[in-house]
Amino acid sequence: MIEIRKIKWEAVRAVWEENLTNMSLEETSAMSCFKKMKQDPETMRLAEVAHYDLENQKFIPTFWGAFHNDNLVGVNSGHMTLDRLYRSRGLFVFPEYRGQRTAQKLLLKTISQAYFEKAIACWSYPKRESWAPYNSTGFTHRGDTYYFRWETSLAGENARCIRVFDTSAMKELEASGM
Repeated sequence: MIEIRKIKWEAVRAVWEENLTNMSLEETSAMSCFKKMKQDPETMRLAEVAHYDLENQKFIPTFWGAFHNDNLVGVNSGHMTLDRLYRSRGLFVFPEYRGQRTAQKLLLKTISQAYFEKAIACWSYPKRESWAPYNSTGFTHRGDTYYFRWETSLAGENARCIRVFDTSAMKELEASGM
């Protein structure tokens, strides 16, 4: 049986260092959920650009481990970001424990932490090949005013996704232009 427990940064970092080579090895991330629109001065066309804010890194992270017989078999972390959006980050399950809903259990624990911290939504940036556990735990790529697309990055093909808890607060955030 898989048990989910709070763990320390050092345990997560060790798993990330060994298995997630294209991931930033920091306790928190500056990445923001929503992209910003920027105008190209030459073409005058608007384009979406990734948005990073160092203020996101000031929030206190929580780290989760999945254990089987006291052996660490998977990890995830999370932290609040600006606008009361909670970031799920660094989900990894060792191959021999995949297909047993271990990733879903880690995501659900992270979602419950986000809800406990009074976030209006929980978001992430998974790889395409890791999409299934996010989809099965209620994450989506589309909302009233946003559409997250799959994009190629150093880590592979990723897309932002979100699970909204407070629809009215989310609509207010979207209306504000994020």
